[in-house]
Amino acid sequence: MAPGTFAEVLARAEARARVDPQFAGLLDRLVGLPTVPAGELERPAAADISRRRHREAVEEFRAAALATSAVQEMLGLRTPQAVHRMRSRGRLIGMPIGNHTWFPAWQFSGGTVRPDLGRVLELLGRFTSDPVAADRIMRVVRDDLGGVSIATALDRPDGSARAWNALAELPA
Repeated sequence: MAPGTFAEVLARAEARARVDPQFAGLLDRLVGLPTVPAGELERPAAADISRRRHREAVEEFRAAALATSAVQEMLGLRTPQAVHRMRSRGRLIGMPIGNHTWFPAWQFSGGTVRPDLGRVLELLGRFTSDPVAADRIMRVVRDDLGGVSIATALDRPDGSARAWNALAELPA
């Protein structure tokens, strides 16, 4: 497909910017850049893509997590501070987002902390201290686990051993 004339390209960009705020923001940032050889635009474009991917990962994290109040209620704790103490002592992972702290739901089973969570967090902790990265490791669907995540495989008798191996194989 031919790129079209300058006027056609400009009209298409303008039409998309009207309906896509992220695209409009990208155009705004590009217009503000100094005029330099095209190769020098790669770094700002890569940084923009990285920020967008991180934002999406954080949104996915929050969507599959429980707020402090939900964890407090589920565990029968008297105060939100008790939940945060568990987090500060490494017994739960969680991440503040906005005015709330979010805790990945896979850490819980049957209304309590999953019995193997200490070992899971120990193995994850060798690889990352980032709650979003740890959550992605636990929830990504893997072919080597029969098309389920580590979190799901740990709960299955036929997948538990492979899930533990996957966690143990995380680079330190």
